[in-house]
Amino acid sequence: MATLNLLKAQRSYFTGNTSEENAQVLADPNPTFKFMYLDIGSVGATARDMLAFGKANWSSYVPNEKDWDEGKIPAPFKVLPVLTVSSPSNGKEVVISESIPVDHFLAKRFNLLGNNEWEEYTIKALYNNIHHLRERSFTRLTCAFWDTKQQGLEYHLKEVIPNFIANHEFHLKANGSNGHYLGDKLSLADIHLVNLMDHFLTLPVAEDIMTPFKKSELIMKVRERVEANPEIAAWRKSEDWKRFNAGSIAYYADSAPPGYKQDVKEE
Repeated sequence: MATLNLLKAQRSYFTGNTSEENAQVLADPNPTFKFMYLDIGSVGATARDMLAFGKANWSSYVPNEKDWDEGKIPAPFKVLPVLTVSSPSNGKEVVISESIPVDHFLAKRFNLLGNNEWEEYTIKALYNNIHHLRERSFTRLTCAFWDTKQQGLEYHLKEVIPNFIANHEFHLKANGSNGHYLGDKLSLADIHLVNLMDHFLTLPVAEDIMTPFKKSELIMKVRERVEANPEIAAWRKSEDWKRFNAGSIAYYADSAPPGYKQDVKEE
């Protein structure tokens, strides 16, 4: 990937549309979505689940090297994911970049942010805490220097993950232990938690990391609720989802600490 012409890939948010036209695209009741990300789950997994949940008219696109070199990927920061929203009403499109804004946009679009402003910001806070754990795992486990990986794994197993589980069990109990973070329906936080666990399941150290999660009845109940949704369940049985999951396993295969030996099974 070092040969990619990233300067050609960079695009401005200002595409010639007026601000009002862009707003009309995002408000269109029947848009089409094109989600561009790598051939893995990881940062793109929550968005894909929500597009399935919302029964959206969407396609998943994995750019190739030629696309990048020819500047065909509208990436404002030269990175993925990127979501393109196209309106059949005015024929224009809007690009949303960065995983958090993409997730927030889709969650709002598909009513996964609660019923009022307080619920929205509560769900976003829970989502952010979940997101933060995955980002810390990138820097301390998967993408860390080799000589610090073992220390990072031990720290996560002894401190980070037990604290995370305790904190989230506290909030799940406060909502009645019903398998949801807020109320009695799916939210962005519910879906993101499941995708956090899915991410950990694709790592070579999956068994060590996932053991405390699997011991938490409250957290596993959230997984049950999310996977019981018919649209999400169908998506997760699709060949595309299986391909992305297998891609993640292959992508992170060399991310274990030096000397770590463990076979990882696809789930």
